[in-house]
Amino acid sequence: MVAALQEGKPRTMARKALIKRIGRRGLEGAVREGTLVALLPAVYVATALENDHSVRCAAVRRWSGWRVLISGESALHLFNAAYPAPARIRCVAVRTWNARTPSWVHLSRSVLPEDKEEARDDWCVGRGEAVVDAWACAPRKRRKDVLYRALWLEIATPDKVIEAGARRSRLPDRSIFNGIMGEFVAGATSPTEVMAKREVFTGPEFADLEWQVLMVVQGRDRTPDAIHRAARIDLECDGDADHTSPEDVARDRERNTEFASIGWLPVRFSFKELRDRPEWCRRMLAETIAARLAAPAIPSPDTPVLDASR
Repeated sequence: MVAALQEGKPRTMARKALIKRIGRRGLEGAVREGTLVALLPAVYVATALENDHSVRCAAVRRWSGWRVLISGESALHLFNAAYPAPARIRCVAVRTWNARTPSWVHLSRSVLPEDKEEARDDWCVGRGEAVVDAWACAPRKRRKDVLYRALWLEIATPDKVIEAGARRSRLPDRSIFNGIMGEFVAGATSPTEVMAKREVFTGPEFADLEWQVLMVVQGRDRTPDAIHRAARIDLECDGDADHTSPEDVARDRERNTEFASIGWLPVRFSFKELRDRPEWCRRMLAETIAARLAAPAIPSPDTPVLDASR
């Protein structure tokens, strides 16, 4: 049984169940040897896994008698391990559960949402609700990053996040939240594009960027994330997860070549570049626009059809 816990199968066990399996002396010996630890009252985990976020989530659920749901950034991490685990377990519980929680648990008591989903053998609030709760609990300076990252990792779809936000009677920085999510309602197709438009390529030097303009290139309908018409620049804001497979690389290369054939320069930025190096992205695009505008005019094939009303 101790070996099973060390392998995370199961991740936690109640004291009574352990005594039944290995006896009281066996349990005391495992604790004394340092292979098992009581992470919460009467809830044991393998010492090697005591700092694992998913193990801690499971321990809180067992300790509560299954009266809590994992929420916020803890749920985002359970839904997708690429989302960083927070320092504290975030969960919501029924109002009648009055146990005193340790400092590493961030607990709210309320009516549990009906929308819930299973992730890594634990039950969490629904994906949209988890994103909105993560926004609400994060410090103000981190809220945008929480939202953009969760959407980029496709933990929840924009429509689910919008629905969850609408259900909240109180939501900090609601106008900012609504502004970001409103971009998707208006036609944005990715969080990378929205972040580029709202957080990076802002101000008078980028006032001539036109977003989501329909073009016809080599007989195909194309909708760049943004264009600079005078400089003939096609701006693409790539979500790394959507542009790394061999098929995606080949597709992007073909697209770039077709734009180049009509005299347009494709310029691409990734989500990570826009998030981590916004000033570099701004400088690179501004300098590219300036260089294109300063270059001698070169005759090009027929100008593609542009639908500026879109």
